[in-house]
Amino acid sequence: MSLSAAMAASVMPSEGAERQQVAAMEAFLLRHPRAAGRSTARLVSSDGEEVEVPAQLVDVLRQISAMLARGDGVAISAIARELTTTEAAKLLGMSRPTLVRLLDSGAIPAHRVGSHRRVFLSDALAFRQRQMDERRKSYEALMWEADALGFNDDE
Repeated sequence: MSLSAAMAASVMPSEGAERQQVAAMEAFLLRHPRAAGRSTARLVSSDGEEVEVPAQLVDVLRQISAMLARGDGVAISAIARELTTTEAAKLLGMSRPTLVRLLDSGAIPAHRVGSHRRVFLSDALAFRQRQMDERRKSYEALMWEADALGFNDDE
């Protein structure tokens, strides 16, 4: 399933009381983090039936409620566990040739299905997380260096 064809649902931000409810939900989710890796949230139906909300879904609800509380729209789409090189490149925000170079260098694991390469979604997301972590560390080092040299934004 391609990334663009997988668009399942879009939610636009609301105004007024409903937006306040979304903001209250976001605040609630931020105040009640997972305990020992487990979700503490439960859904309760109108007839009193309860079900525990998995931690992964609580994280998704937290992200969605933050976006809607800001007034942003949210699009939800399904992404296959295995991606083509084109889909992986699009997900990572890079060209396909750049992705292929990363696959060839081993920076991102890949496997073959017939004559075609495939990338597991988890490997693509792990690579993206490593990139973000490296950028954050570089930025922090740059800020420490700027502070050490006496540069500041106050002047």
